[in-house]
Amino acid sequence: MGRRLVFAAAVSFPALALAVPLSAATFPRTNGLLVYEAQIGKHAQLFTIKANGSGVHQLTHFGDSDAVWAEWSPSGNQIAFERDVYAGVRVSRAAIYMMNADGTRLRSLTPTGLNGRPSWSPDGSLIAFSTLQYGKQATISVMTANGSRVRKVLITPLPANGVGVGLDSPTFSPDGKRIAFVWLKKAGSAIFTTKATGGGLKQVTPWQNGVADKIDWSPDGSRIAFSSPEFGVRPGISSNVFTVRPDGTDLVKITNSRGGKINNGLDSWSPDGKKIAFASNRAGKYEIYVMNANGSGVRQVTRGREAHHASWGSAA
Repeated sequence: MGRRLVFAAAVSFPALALAVPLSAATFPRTNGLLVYEAQIGKHAQLFTIKANGSGVHQLTHFGDSDAVWAEWSPSGNQIAFERDVYAGVRVSRAAIYMMNADGTRLRSLTPTGLNGRPSWSPDGSLIAFSTLQYGKQATISVMTANGSRVRKVLITPLPANGVGVGLDSPTFSPDGKRIAFVWLKKAGSAIFTTKATGGGLKQVTPWQNGVADKIDWSPDGSRIAFSSPEFGVRPGISSNVFTVRPDGTDLVKITNSRGGKINNGLDSWSPDGKKIAFASNRAGKYEIYVMNANGSGVRQVTRGREAHHASWGSAA
């Protein structure tokens, strides 16, 4: 489903010097716009759209790079995202950027290296992200929202040819105490959680099931949504959206595509916790859809472009 820069595989947990706040947000919140990426010519750009499919607005216009993996701030007035520069088919530079909700005041938070997959803490003061250093290590780190201070939470060795293994899709729990992420190995992938300060590693899903792309906590913290298995690697098996409790119990299948041709990729819970946004190629191209949290009431949102990785923001 779209381009994927895999972000790593023994794990150590350095102490996090930054304080991790409890959630300052209230639940439920009012649903706002979705931000998503879509291919425009050679590059992916970011757009916002209303959940009813109206009001499309292009935010980025990069001529040399892809804008991907956008995430709304809890307040709904800022967007963090990953900007990828390619050398051939491989990402040579990836940086985390931030901008206002209308695309103005663009600034880089991580000027060097391969950094991506930003996720806001519930009070908006911190951003979790992944870093790749091929032949050395991969990490999940947390930085202040202005990029001024960075502390590593997880460190794993990463081989020079470490494509397809990594620590991916870090996302804060709604109370700010834990970070869920996808751990990818050659033999499979699984969801884990760790304390936001490091340590306390817990496995949520089994390796053999596989995890595709993005994961997201429900706004009340009771469930984690994800899609499984990986896209296109198991002939005849479609990827579908599931939810599970953070302790790994009560797995619920939300979409029911079969046969391997149609895949569904989890994107985001709505701020009020009643709906889920996801990407699917059920109509040909990948588009963004929304559905009720139990899988009913599916409705197409985007039309006409390859669209991925939606984040559902709160009304600012």
